Amino acid sequence: MIRTPEWFARCVAFPLYERARGRATLREMRRCAAELRLRPDALANLARERLRQLLTFAARELPYYRALFAASDVRPEHDDPYTALQRLPVLDKATVRAHARDMTWAAVPGGLQPAVTGGTSGDTLHFFLDRRHSARNMGARLALQQGLGVRPGDRRLFLWGSPIEVRRSRWRLVRDVLLNERVLDVFDLPPGRLDAYLDFLRRYRPRLIFGYGSALALLARRALRRGLTLLSPPRAVILTSDATTADERAAVRAAFGAPALNEYGSRELGIIAHECQQGRLHVLTPLVHVEILQDGRPVPPGEQGQIICTNLAGRAQPLIRYAPGDIGRFVPEPCACGSALPVLRLESARVNTFGVLVGGQLCSDHALMGPPRVEPSIVEFKVFQRAVDRLELSVVVDDQYTVDVAERLKRKYRAFFGPRVQVDVRVVDRIPPDPSGKRRCFVCNVQTAEAHGHPRLAPGELTSAH
Repeated sequence: MIRTPEWFARCVAFPLYERARGRATLREMRRCAAELRLRPDALANLARERLRQLLTFAARELPYYRALFAASDVRPEHDDPYTALQRLPVLDKATVRAHARDMTWAAVPGGLQPAVTGGTSGDTLHFFLDRRHSARNMGARLALQQGLGVRPGDRRLFLWGSPIEVRRSRWRLVRDVLLNERVLDVFDLPPGRLDAYLDFLRRYRPRLIFGYGSALALLARRALRRGLTLLSPPRAVILTSDATTADERAAVRAAFGAPALNEYGSRELGIIAHECQQGRLHVLTPLVHVEILQDGRPVPPGEQGQIICTNLAGRAQPLIRYAPGDIGRFVPEPCACGSALPVLRLESARVNTFGVLVGGQLCSDHALMGPPRVEPSIVEFKVFQRAVDRLELSVVVDDQYTVDVAERLKRKYRAFFGPRVQVDVRVVDRIPPDPSGKRRCFVCNVQTAEAHGHPRLAPGELTSAH
């Protein structure tokens, strides 16, 4: 197995790569590390000033916000930024889509970086990021990982299912070797592949494991069933993208011999909060301002409400008072870790589900949601697996949708699951939430899944959080 010396990756390969990408990631890492050490009053002043700067920028450069501020009697140069913020309406995906041109800064340094997300509900959103946003978010992530004893250039292992991260060109594979990063595809996870991944993990000896919580839990349980232990445990395992149960996190800790910490964020907002070793989720206030609203009004700490975020880092397409679709509450008690960052408790977040392939293997729902997510004419979607060989898509579309889109979706799913898989695409006016109030964008209705040693699963047991 080819490994790059960690000193070379840290001191040469990683700095050169980030410089070539036009990102000041290491500078942002050092800045974030210093900010996280600030006293509570200094940290609060920093967050307030960054919010003021964002509102002032939006009023000056973005027509949508300029008109909204005028209608809401908001004067960023003179008003207290938090008072001004509360005069503004909550921003949803439909509003972002309708006013995308007028809330995007085409002159952002480094150019616009297109991105797409389906989020919790499958409500697809195409938007723009910028290099400053990417550098600040990656810098924050590296600063937090340094606190766990993992430095840039240390070996990292990613368990991922997004085509963007998984489909590696020859250059990307070379890049991964130089930067000491490896990506394992969690699209299809039969026991044989889980075993191969575990064997690779034992040989590669990563210092950090990062990936979908549900996939990491599945891998951990396989390791525990086989009685495998790691000769060199990682410093930490970071679980992201979907919610996990306490039992799943305990399995990850037991299998990998390391803290299992949650990261909360979204594609459009970046990292929002990160769990400390005391098990508390801390909001990264230098990057994002978080409010908890109930019926449009702020609630006291301890009370549950809708999570509302304002991204302080990006300028390409700032999202001010944006609703990612999650429910939570602020915890009033200080954390025993000593951090001045506020503590957030998630009450409802993304629910991840495994699909069942024709051969009985499990696959991540991220792969199942990929094809409709990247179609610009699909506004919202939901994928149902009615049987191992039958998928049904409900889609809400705009006026750019044609039958060619449906045929393209069918071809993509058949390329994944085989030519005999039946794919039905239905255009609907609305996709209602589940009876629980959650808005899952993949639902598995397969009655059982006996897959080469996988336990038999009843409907609902394929989900990683309840």
